[in-house]
Amino acid sequence: MPDSSRNCPRSRARTATPLAAATLMALVTACSSGGGEALPAPVEEEVSPFPKLDAGLNLRPASRVGQAVFTLEGINGGVFDLTGVELRGQDAGARIDTVLGHGILVRRCNGITIRGGLIGGYKGCIVIEDSSDVTIEGVRFDGWYGQRLKSTEFAEDTTDWLSPHENDRGEWLEEYGAAISATNCRGLEVRGCRGRRGQNGVLLTRSDDCQVYDNDFSFLSGWGLGMYRSSECVVSHNVFDYCVRGYSHGSYWRGQDSAGILMFEGCSKNLVIRNSATHCGDGVFVYAGQDLVQDASTTATGCDQNIFAENDLRYSVANSVEITFSDRNAVLRNDLRGAHQHGIWGGYSSRMIILGNRIEEVIGGGVTIEHGQDCLIADNSIARNEIGLELYWDEDPEFVLGPYAKVRDVSSRDHFVLENTFEDNVVDLAMRRSTGLTFHANDYVPGTRAPYIADLACEGDAGFDQDTVKRWLDAPLGAIPSGNVSEVTMRPWVGTPPEMLGVWRGYRLPQVPGSQEIRAEERDEFRGGLETIVLGEWGPWDFRSGAPRPPRQKPGGLLADSVWAAEWFQWDLASSDPRTLEGAWRQRASTPEVTARVSTFTNPWSSEEVRRIVGAEFFGLIADSTFRCDRSMRANYALTVNSDDGVRVLIDGEPVLEDWTLHAPRREEQLLELEPGEHSIRIEYFQIQGAAALSIDLSPR
Repeated sequence: MPDSSRNCPRSRARTATPLAAATLMALVTACSSGGGEALPAPVEEEVSPFPKLDAGLNLRPASRVGQAVFTLEGINGGVFDLTGVELRGQDAGARIDTVLGHGILVRRCNGITIRGGLIGGYKGCIVIEDSSDVTIEGVRFDGWYGQRLKSTEFAEDTTDWLSPHENDRGEWLEEYGAAISATNCRGLEVRGCRGRRGQNGVLLTRSDDCQVYDNDFSFLSGWGLGMYRSSECVVSHNVFDYCVRGYSHGSYWRGQDSAGILMFEGCSKNLVIRNSATHCGDGVFVYAGQDLVQDASTTATGCDQNIFAENDLRYSVANSVEITFSDRNAVLRNDLRGAHQHGIWGGYSSRMIILGNRIEEVIGGGVTIEHGQDCLIADNSIARNEIGLELYWDEDPEFVLGPYAKVRDVSSRDHFVLENTFEDNVVDLAMRRSTGLTFHANDYVPGTRAPYIADLACEGDAGFDQDTVKRWLDAPLGAIPSGNVSEVTMRPWVGTPPEMLGVWRGYRLPQVPGSQEIRAEERDEFRGGLETIVLGEWGPWDFRSGAPRPPRQKPGGLLADSVWAAEWFQWDLASSDPRTLEGAWRQRASTPEVTARVSTFTNPWSSEEVRRIVGAEFFGLIADSTFRCDRSMRANYALTVNSDDGVRVLIDGEPVLEDWTLHAPRREEQLLELEPGEHSIRIEYFQIQGAAALSIDLSPR
């Protein structure tokens, strides 16, 4: 239920506290290792304890791990004005995966403001710890830390996946960096800031009652805003567009846990209103956390009672909204069109309100709730999706038989589906093994697939025949909505809507700070749908800033232009299993099904024609090629192989990497020292069953 006590965020009074010049010098320190220009002597004044840095000053000290260019500690009140100042840890054009240290470190401060300037070239540009009522205002960020992305349109590199599950020891900042990071803070305000060329924009860790508004952190390779154990915050009128990784040049579809807005581990009672997070991995990604899901703590809560309203979350590579293992979240009047996987994914969610959203043209499911309870789905436009609404229970041993099920319900039951418009979906409904569903006053323009109904019954009363219960699906003029329904029980509409429908229809959003226009069309910045996402090795293409389109990444490194003499052959488990009968397996290679000269391997077939001939299981590959090392002396190289199943790589006849086993897709790297000149290389590979993968890269180190 909405909390009427949450009104417009309050303004905060700032009290200036002058400090003596000697004290200031002890608190505001510049790294001595960088050779940057000396700071002007601090001047004691009434307004602020900080010196006003000269406009145009370009501070470029190098920073090491654990160091900061400026440290502000124990200060109450004042404005640290960087207007006209550029603070960089390395040159603007340098690789962003090599940066270290922090630009500004704030510890145990209260009521201070950091304003203006440009900061870049650090692992964390502004890092705030154990402070209250700090304001970051009008700061620009450029070229802070970001990982080099290794996935291409041809193949995924699994090391690109983000891992947001652990952050109690500062893992997010340490591993992934941030323009702004706040830990153990209260009352932080981040407003009017802009960031480009980095991985994460703003990270809030154990930081409550914060306000993040009127910012633009777009075209990042991780998260626009990441929140961990942070509650009662207001996030409004921000632009977090194109925060995405793992999708490239129209071919490769994976968000790899990137998101415009991320909430993990007990982030509750937050307001997320009128933001833009289009073309992201997920628009909004919410996960209850390890305390509840893995540790099954009886006192842990999920990410509960958050409100996501009137946001533009279109064209997500994965899900426009993903909310899992959480309770009483509200998704109100958002634009969720054009997602690749789901408009809303609500796995293991309870009492979720999905009201008034535009859920259209989703390549997968419009609304999908797995193992959820007591959710309300009402007043939505659910149109032109592959699946309109999906509600189900399935065999999911990790959670159904795992720790989570010991403390929470994992059934699929008691959902209300009321007054939605279903139009031209391929499948309107996909429901299975769910109980107690109530449908009423939904409007259907049936999809293209004929309905299949099996084991549909009245909840708690076996006296109703299946044809009668079918009509409770709001069948128009006797026509059943398209889709598949099996092992489902329903409740008849009794004329009384659930109380929560009236409450949420009448809910009025509180006034929130910010005025930035969030619709890209209104900003004259809209370029199109998912096809506009183009990844380079450092993140998504920032076409809005006029940056050049990143070149298509050739897979293979030194092997990118290699030509392989390849042979594919079939084998069987009984007589030529390569793991136990390698001699017989090699004998099979003497009579290959296909022989061809092919380019760099990004999968084990190289072409659809080869796949058609040798099939998808029980085949082998042996391929030979050459490459050249152009360095003038013996040097280091990294050999990287992604494989499923067995693989062996030989260079100049010597084995250098081997995983001759049945295994899931796995990335392995081997460091090599190679002499200048030409070398031979051989790949030996076998596929058993299931998934198949093979890619190889050799790059200088």
